[in-house]
Amino acid sequence: MERVISMSGVDYFYGRGELRRQVLREVSLEIEAGEIVILTGPSGSGKTTLLTLAGALRSVEKGSVRVLGRELNGAGLGELVGARGSIGFIFQAHNLLRSLTALQNVQMSLDLEAALGAEEKRRRCAAMLQSVGLGRELERYPE
Repeated sequence: MERVISMSGVDYFYGRGELRRQVLREVSLEIEAGEIVILTGPSGSGKTTLLTLAGALRSVEKGSVRVLGRELNGAGLGELVGARGSIGFIFQAHNLLRSLTALQNVQMSLDLEAALGAEEKRRRCAAMLQSVGLGRELERYPE
């Protein structure tokens, strides 16, 4: 199978000087295409930091983060912005746009892909929602 995310020896710190605090220590993981992963842990354990590194929303400080075959460590701002165009997030309900249906919320990430037609975007997003048990909720709003 194709690895879509591969991390090796990832460290991450917040703050500077005396306030510098390590939140990720030598994290390594591999996620393959089609694999469903659940990331759990207490508040402050680094879950969101890990996801923002994989999503090219933060710069990697130490270690290797490869997403869709692209190394993010050492990537400049332009490269990170380019990588973000291939990555989509489905946030928890409180981060969904209340004025959009479930399908529309998911489809926002594909709307950046000009090469896909409207029907193909809808088909893909409906399949994504179906795969996580929300196939009957396509036209429902978050609330």
